[in-house]
Amino acid sequence: MIDKKRGDISTAQIVLFIVLIASFIVIVYFLVRLNLGGETESQICHTSVVTRSTNFLTQKVLTTPINCKTSYICLSKDGSCEKMTSPEIKKVGTKEGVYQVLAEQGADCWWKFGEGKLDYVGTEIRYEVNGPTPKLYCSICSQIAFDDSLYSMFTTDLGIPDLPASDYPSLINKQEFYTYLANTNVPGKEITYMDYFLGLKNSELISDALESKNSYFGYIDVKKQHLVMMGEFSVIGTLDQILDGFISGLWAPVVLPIRIVAVLVSQTKSAEQDKTYLLGAIIQGESEHNYLAPTIIEANSGDYEQLKCEDVETLA
Repeated sequence: MIDKKRGDISTAQIVLFIVLIASFIVIVYFLVRLNLGGETESQICHTSVVTRSTNFLTQKVLTTPINCKTSYICLSKDGSCEKMTSPEIKKVGTKEGVYQVLAEQGADCWWKFGEGKLDYVGTEIRYEVNGPTPKLYCSICSQIAFDDSLYSMFTTDLGIPDLPASDYPSLINKQEFYTYLANTNVPGKEITYMDYFLGLKNSELISDALESKNSYFGYIDVKKQHLVMMGEFSVIGTLDQILDGFISGLWAPVVLPIRIVAVLVSQTKSAEQDKTYLLGAIIQGESEHNYLAPTIIEANSGDYEQLKCEDVETLA
């Protein structure tokens, strides 16, 4: 009797132990699915950028890797996503919800790479006929897909009889998105996204610069995938030196008592209007180096090619 009782207690303990292990595995699984480790990856990236920027003092910058990964995100109204394989799905139900995710991705990208306070690229010595040419080192922080459940939010009715709604373009008005950036605070900060990125209180000065080049804000085609990215130029350089590195006609000058120094516009013209359109803005950061502020560019597009990224400082 005593031996059998001891055997029963031992079996119960084993069963309890197995249940505890199984419960722990389930909890860990759901924590991973909730992406609670995402902030850790952001911190790892930020720390590696800080480390590289401080290594300029020891001339080890070229051998100091940046440990930053591109995130793959799908925005969806119904929770499905046919546009990407195993993305992080973010459910959004309104235009403002879409704008919020895009703005948050831009803010995260800006923070990870030092908010314009860190020089993680440095000065390149290039012996060229016309002097050193600044090179843009890009960081692709996120690749964004828009599920087709969102298309109806942004459908532009062309007014063509019998044309199926699925054939209409689905476009985010960039000017409307920039208005959102100007009116919405960064979480945990007392400044707006636009102030955080560009040092601007509103988008009117950008509008003026675009109009001076017969350009406008343009659109984001939600039927295509887009990159949330930024970059740093390899030398301090003058504005003319930086712009000389781009195709002639790519930029619109901004002469303002703020840190934004130029607005980049596409060399091509929009199908919606016979005008060129906004690509992004160059600012001078607190490090006194020049940066491409966080911007949204269509993936695998001519617009991306026009940025002439010398290298990409993020891992796929």
